[in-house]
Amino acid sequence: MNKKLVALAVSAIAAGAASAQTANVTLYGIIDSYIASERGSAGAVGTAAAATKVSTTHLNSGGISGSRWGLRGSESLGGGMNAFFNLENGFNVDNGSLGQGGLLFGRRAYVGLSGGFGSVQVGRDYSPNFFVMCNSDDSFGGCLTGWSAVANMGGFFANTLRQNNQVKYSTPNMGGLTASLAWSMGEVAGTTSGSRTLGGNVEYKNGPVYLGLGFSDQKNAAASGSDKQFIIGGSYNFGVAYVGATYIENKTVAGVKTKPMIASVTVPFGAARLGLQIAQSKSGSAKAQSFGLMGEYDLSKRTELYGVYSQCKNKGLACAADGNVSTASANANGVTASLLGLGVKHKF
Repeated sequence: MNKKLVALAVSAIAAGAASAQTANVTLYGIIDSYIASERGSAGAVGTAAAATKVSTTHLNSGGISGSRWGLRGSESLGGGMNAFFNLENGFNVDNGSLGQGGLLFGRRAYVGLSGGFGSVQVGRDYSPNFFVMCNSDDSFGGCLTGWSAVANMGGFFANTLRQNNQVKYSTPNMGGLTASLAWSMGEVAGTTSGSRTLGGNVEYKNGPVYLGLGFSDQKNAAASGSDKQFIIGGSYNFGVAYVGATYIENKTVAGVKTKPMIASVTVPFGAARLGLQIAQSKSGSAKAQSFGLMGEYDLSKRTELYGVYSQCKNKGLACAADGNVSTASANANGVTASLLGLGVKHKF
């Protein structure tokens, strides 16, 4: 019964929005699946389990882009003002289950107004820091996907990747310069600031150049302290190659600091692309190191084949060869984990 109600609700949204004379609604999506072989160790160096090598072969979803479908649209309200919305569902193509913890629109769900003043939106969306990280890296399909060298490495996503109850203001584009400020309400009973997140970014995009920096301050539930994150990144498209780099500093309520960094390069060859990504995260004397190699080949404007090899070494910080799987890729201290995979991605 619940599934029927959900289907009817989605159909009603699409049909109702499409019937509006001044509305523009788009149905879009990505289906991405891959087969991979992973190797790792059952325990840390110096333990009996270290001698036990583990491996697994699996079919999974979202190798270079999370599988999804969504509706986005806008409506002209006159006087240069527009209403806009985005509802985006994430799913796992290997078994048909919902992603993002089973949320119907777990990837994005917001509505807002835009005009000469910029834009204001409310709902669930990415943190401002994520956009800096994403725009500074175009390897592996962009935006730090499941095979990214940092996908499962400590420190890169110290604060929440997506934020509920978010109110965000973004400035108009001023010659390539934009800024945004986001406040996510924690909605903890008895306190107005418990679990709230305040963040923002400043970005500059002009032709082949991108530069960005951002910050995030996330209160704990008791509002007695904050996890803080600062990020700076940039990229440049030389035509023959795309290069990018990102540096992050995190500090938890307990005072633990991590300093992740990443560098990448992507080289196009006609319908093909080759990418290299190197990453490291440090916390005191502990660190994790990872790299990934990927090749993509476009069969059409909507469909591509891809292959990847990634490797991660844990030297006191958790990391994995594949952000989607934890069986063999869960990398014990001092042990190297690796992954080799092939996949297909289709956009609609």
